[in-house]
Amino acid sequence: MINIFKSKLAFASLIFPLLAFSNSTKLTEEKELELVNFNSIKKVLQEDGLSQRAINKKKEVEKLKVEQAKISAQRNLTPTEEDMWGFLTEYYLVKNAQILNWDFSKPEYGVDNSFKELLEKLGFYQKKFKVLVLNTPEIYRGILPGANGEDVFLISLPFMRSMDLSKLEISMLLLEDFFRSESGLIRRRLVTKNFNEIVGSQIDKTKNQNFLKDMLKSYDEGLKKGFSFQEQFEMTKKMDSYLKAHPDLWNTYFKLLGKIDNFTKGNNLYKKYIEQYPSPQMQIKWLSPEKKVL
Repeated sequence: MINIFKSKLAFASLIFPLLAFSNSTKLTEEKELELVNFNSIKKVLQEDGLSQRAINKKKEVEKLKVEQAKISAQRNLTPTEEDMWGFLTEYYLVKNAQILNWDFSKPEYGVDNSFKELLEKLGFYQKKFKVLVLNTPEIYRGILPGANGEDVFLISLPFMRSMDLSKLEISMLLLEDFFRSESGLIRRRLVTKNFNEIVGSQIDKTKNQNFLKDMLKSYDEGLKKGFSFQEQFEMTKKMDSYLKAHPDLWNTYFKLLGKIDNFTKGNNLYKKYIEQYPSPQMQIKWLSPEKKVL
């Protein structure tokens, strides 16, 4: 998979260096036009009916020059917002491949199919996504935005094994991040001050290099930064509203939160989990029906 990311990165990175495209390049038709000496052979051209053809040729050259100028201008633009997210995510993953350790030999866990089935059961069809299993305990889970909504979900293999998570339970965690992304929360957390200024603008070598550094830093912080209680509350209520129609899925999610709560309280290696995802205990309370006072 790293070869796919590297090939895309090599192609996309051509966009950012300052392009040495010469505007003085002349079209073949333009050079042919310069060879004609209208003053010396004007009479012959008129007699042979070639004068009008030369005029038409000149108009054709002018049109081609306009199109050439448009193409040149497009080549000097940074990607659109959607393409930019795809490039930045792949760039980040390749740059941090050794730290995240996603490019390692591993069996097929079947998480992709399980998550796809869960999405379709809840009415989300034809959703494109990638799931990367990380062989590191440093990042428990996360999601990065991709081009045209094709997000990249991250899940830690040591975390999955320590928790002894089933494919459905893993899919529930991915579903939480799916709702966070659908609400626009993930992109809002990653976007930098000059993001909108850079996207789709004329390429500037210095600005683009600084922009990439800022975005890599933002990606790092975004994966480690915790969600607020308000953000977690809104996501939990979203899960509740979609899973209520499927009692078996709702029960699986409810039990999963209890499982995470007990695990994180007794395992120092994962004690920071509740700092990022506060808090399974509160989520259980938010999902639990209110007790009636008789």
